[in-house]
Amino acid sequence: MHLEQPQPTNLPPKVWSTTGRAKPFGYWQETVSQAYTALSPEPIDQGPFHGQIELFELARDASISSIRAGAQVVRRTPQDIKLRTCEAVFVNFQRTGQSTISQRGIEAKIDAGSLVLLDATEPFAMRFDREFEQACLHLPKSALEENGIKVSDFVGRAITRQSEFAAPLFSAIDSLTGGMPAQEVLPGLMQMLSFGLTNARRNTVADQHLAMVQGYIRQRLSDAGLSPGTTAGHFRISTRHLHKLFARDGLTFGRFLLDARLLACERRILASRDEPISDIAFAHGFQSPSHFSRAFRQKFGCSPNQLRKAGLA
Repeated sequence: MHLEQPQPTNLPPKVWSTTGRAKPFGYWQETVSQAYTALSPEPIDQGPFHGQIELFELARDASISSIRAGAQVVRRTPQDIKLRTCEAVFVNFQRTGQSTISQRGIEAKIDAGSLVLLDATEPFAMRFDREFEQACLHLPKSALEENGIKVSDFVGRAITRQSEFAAPLFSAIDSLTGGMPAQEVLPGLMQMLSFGLTNARRNTVADQHLAMVQGYIRQRLSDAGLSPGTTAGHFRISTRHLHKLFARDGLTFGRFLLDARLLACERRILASRDEPISDIAFAHGFQSPSHFSRAFRQKFGCSPNQLRKAGLA
């Protein structure tokens, strides 16, 4: 995939620092909006604050910057969007510290050595609970989407240094933020970023939570009373939130539970020659043999007895 490259402008970097400012955080609030777009930083505590941005401008309204700052929450609110539109994305490389990002109902924890993409056309939030360092690649959204990368598909996806395809990408980032001329790094970096985003898997808090819920269900298939209400109660979440977790994968709670029970029954039928099929069904939460048979045939295209005979052939 070819991406048109934002070329360096050969201008010296712009530097903003709170050092010596009478009101450091007030200055910082103005700084981040001046450097990027309308944003709303908020302090987390009342302690001393320090922040610095070193930004290299690139052509096509792109930039690469290094950020060092203290604890804060940075939001892009609906009011910010209305105040100043910005058809761009932030690709944030967490160098030290940790951040928690949220956008489009997706929340992800970003550890040092990871990167994540945020869409500036929609509200988002970034929370930093302690001092951190980031490199930020600010790109026009069109530079990605014109080349087949649908930005909305990658919100919340984290790429880590440990990913098999990420080593060259992070090497390029380190070179760029370490002072290597942009024209020597950007072409390769953009290609690797495209590849990395395309191959990255979502690793969000919601996805991790869904995996926990699904594991809990699989361990309790024999419980005929297992329901959205009992499952949500176990995890101390609302049934509405539970249904939203499953909807992320295009599923319902009931569909996932039925499929999990049927798959478990299939494995046990094939593994056991003598155990009555009705006993297998009851052992996995089915209360009606006729309902079990209908659901089994619908999923596997044959009856449980036919599957067993085929397995013995």
